Amino acid sequence: EDDNLQVHDLKPGWKEFVQNHALGRFQCSQCFHEWSSAKVHILFHMCLHKGRGEVCMRVFCQSCRRCPDPQLEEPDFNQETMEKVLHNLTLKILSYFYRVTIQASDFLEVVVDIPVSGPHDGTRCEGC
Repeated sequence: EDDNLQVHDLKPGWKEFVQNHALGRFQCSQCFHEWSSAKVHILFHMCLHKGRGEVCMRVFCQSCRRCPDPQLEEPDFNQETMEKVLHNLTLKILSYFYRVTIQASDFLEVVVDIPVSGPHDGTRCEGC
């Protein structure tokens, strides 16, 4: 994990993948309010050098709507969401570094199977 990664700010030879719609659960560390978001952003930077690969990841945080001075909170992901995100990352690695042809239909969509209330608040989202 690398909290300093930025979208489109790559070192030479590195590639990028952004999973924009991951389902995450958050809990405020101040008031303990809980919320879900279907728009959690996860940024991956990856490279392959001399047959050895490296992947760096940043999960973007969100802040609580209820607190006057909220902190950024990290999401929790269920196993199904993580499996789908890692599947999609693997496809990008195959495409970028091994020249495997990948179709858009090969990527898995993260399905929202729990109620998510209200619209996404981009002002409280580190990824937006």
